[in-house]
Amino acid sequence: MALPRKKPKKPIAPWRQNILAHHQGRPSRADRADFPLKVVKELIEEAGGRCHCGCGLPDTETHHVMPRTRDGRGVKTNGMRVNGVCNQRFHDNEGELQHWIKVYTERHGPCFWYDEQDWEEHRRKEAIKAEEEVAKRLQDERLDPVITLLSTSAGRPLRAKEKRLIESLPEKQLYVLAGLMTDVVNGLNQAAGYHPNHGYGHYFED
Repeated sequence: MALPRKKPKKPIAPWRQNILAHHQGRPSRADRADFPLKVVKELIEEAGGRCHCGCGLPDTETHHVMPRTRDGRGVKTNGMRVNGVCNQRFHDNEGELQHWIKVYTERHGPCFWYDEQDWEEHRRKEAIKAEEEVAKRLQDERLDPVITLLSTSAGRPLRAKEKRLIESLPEKQLYVLAGLMTDVVNGLNQAAGYHPNHGYGHYFED
């Protein structure tokens, strides 16, 4: 019985042929874990023919201090020239693996196994975190007077759900609420014959 013939591939239109010519795809996880030849040569030269762990055996392999299975990259600061026996021992013994991770952290700093792509992502996350901290500080500065006013009026700290309600209010409504509560507090104080020198209204001037 004859096999069905495969349909010939449709030719790519000329305008599509170079559409991705200038697109630079990011390297795969496997590519990023491989040590470039230049890095291997530098590590071999620095090792001087001996295992970096100090056992005295000849160096035969380039070991990832932070394993590639844990996103260790093929960067020089994550490279260690070792003997094959030592390399296997590191992988089989978590305690020894962690020992060398600690050594290289002290030597090269935290995240010593990062490549440039990792550092780019790290810097992006740090920038987002910093922006969130600034936004939180500004929100706290805006909410603290209102929370203080309401806590004083209630004679107790606000509950979590009450704070969440206040945090959800738009700024204009928050000011309206604060002004109303200021009037309530001042009205109660006047009814009781107490006349404070100032209230909370100065926090919410237009």
